[in-house]
Amino acid sequence: MAGAVRLAACAAALGGVSHGALAQSSGLFLDDYFQGVPYAGDAAYTPGVSLYGVVDESLGFTKGAQTSFFQQSNGQWTSKIGLYGVEDLGGGYRVRFSLESGFNPANGQPGEANTLFNREAWVGIGSAKAGELKFGRQDDVGVPLFVDVFGQIGTVSTVAYQTAWVYDLGPGASFVAPRLSNAVSYSSPWFGPLNAQVALELHEPGTNEPTIVNKSVVLNYFDGHLFGALSYGGNYGLNALTASQYVRTDNFAAGLLYDGGHYVVSAGYSFLAPRLDGDRVASLYTLGALYRYRQRNDFRVELAYRTVGGVSDHSYGITLGYDYNLSKRTALYVRGALVHNTGAAPSYGSYPSQQPTVDNIDNSYVNANGANETYQSPHVVLVGMYHKF
Repeated sequence: MAGAVRLAACAAALGGVSHGALAQSSGLFLDDYFQGVPYAGDAAYTPGVSLYGVVDESLGFTKGAQTSFFQQSNGQWTSKIGLYGVEDLGGGYRVRFSLESGFNPANGQPGEANTLFNREAWVGIGSAKAGELKFGRQDDVGVPLFVDVFGQIGTVSTVAYQTAWVYDLGPGASFVAPRLSNAVSYSSPWFGPLNAQVALELHEPGTNEPTIVNKSVVLNYFDGHLFGALSYGGNYGLNALTASQYVRTDNFAAGLLYDGGHYVVSAGYSFLAPRLDGDRVASLYTLGALYRYRQRNDFRVELAYRTVGGVSDHSYGITLGYDYNLSKRTALYVRGALVHNTGAAPSYGSYPSQQPTVDNIDNSYVNANGANETYQSPHVVLVGMYHKF
């Protein structure tokens, strides 16, 4: 998923909100939510080095082309361990760094093979007056993940799957990864409630990718309770029917979130437009809400609707959740998610003709007559717990 919290240092952690905005944000729900995340709170600019992380584990049930029970990680947070550090250079300037690695506590395996710091590996320099420049593997800039009240966690968030789904748009469609490698980004100072961020991802050396693989820009607004973002991302992906042609996909997005302390409401919009003749465009609309009852009980709901231009291709998604907070860092949770697809996704040669699913469920199967069909309503249920340290 970018940096603001207390929403400000939350939206600094996820996309770049400053100390000035942070001072306005007392009493927010997200202030409690981001407990234990060192780059998203009062300690975000405190000199020193912190060890931090999350262990999140759940039991689940999925229904798609196959039915299965399983144990997995990441029902509310991605399990991870990291090092975060700040050095005060004087004159208002500081250096920050983050090294963060995801892992699967069910089997101890790393989140990405052959990559130690698969989530974060960056260093930055800046000040409240000059903004901040960062280099290395880092979150993309754009509408922050927390605009989805489930944080676009990939195991259950129907928003996460529908946002990045490109299989029915054509061979030129692609979506930028939530984290950029070989990246450089700049977050401007805050001018009242406004801030801007830009990011460039350079190609991997030794490849035939374009020099700039992704370019992103976002304008953020934060007034202490209301957070808003307008973003553009241009991502170059390989044409699925060739071995050499790279095509740009434009992604325009907007998000709003109001944090009232014991409740949160949000809305989002995303528009994907591949720049290859014959490819289609997609629009995604989302609504979310969260209500905290007596400090320990959090109820969540997120709705999503996706449509593809020019064809009868629609997807409806809902994610429901309940958290029982044992403390500000530990909780038990229940999650349920469903995507219902209507219409038929077009086929492009060897390109998959599937519609959105959840949790990597295989929703394509061969029927009794030997024909390929798609399971129209894949869903998942999780029961788990997490602890942040």
